[in-house]
Amino acid sequence: MQSIDLKKKHRELYKANETPSQVVAPECAFLSIDSMGRPGGEAYQEAIEKVYGIAYTMKYALKGAGILDFKIPNMECLWLSHPDEVPLDEWKWRLLIRIPDDITEEHIQESRALLLEKKDIDASDLKLIRWEEGPAVQILHIGPYDEVTRSYRELMEFAQVNGLQPGAIGHEVYISDPRRTAPDKLKTIVRMPVKPI
Repeated sequence: MQSIDLKKKHRELYKANETPSQVVAPECAFLSIDSMGRPGGEAYQEAIEKVYGIAYTMKYALKGAGILDFKIPNMECLWLSHPDEVPLDEWKWRLLIRIPDDITEEHIQESRALLLEKKDIDASDLKLIRWEEGPAVQILHIGPYDEVTRSYRELMEFAQVNGLQPGAIGHEVYISDPRRTAPDKLKTIVRMPVKPI
């Protein structure tokens, strides 16, 4: 059984340079959790545990049943609140992991039940969604997460020069594992969907 590698299939969405560029993100399936709270806080950590828990539970269950095998891509986050308008503890966000298009709601339900049974993790708030980001600008941010605003500024300037207007607050793809990487070496793809002005 060949393992599906979504990072290779959508290579341009998981590789970026330290200078802004334009990409187009097609519609794809995602595991998704919407929540609220401080980035890296308790609610955020619980959401990470659920998303990865379902992703790996489903991967091994589907592979074991001979249905399909896939590699788990990087975790992503959509920021749904503007940091200048909302206190840090009230930030709204959506965690995402891209999954193969063949995965169904039934697969998700089975994985929820397995995760609850084996690890006592209730992932009932996790959803299967399809999302098309479309045209976007992106850049590779290297450094601590709390310095990522400089990369957003670069994207805003790049968009303006190219006659584009951001269509959402922000989208981050986490390339590095913060548990194993020094803060000044963390790699994050910062992306913003855009539309013509």
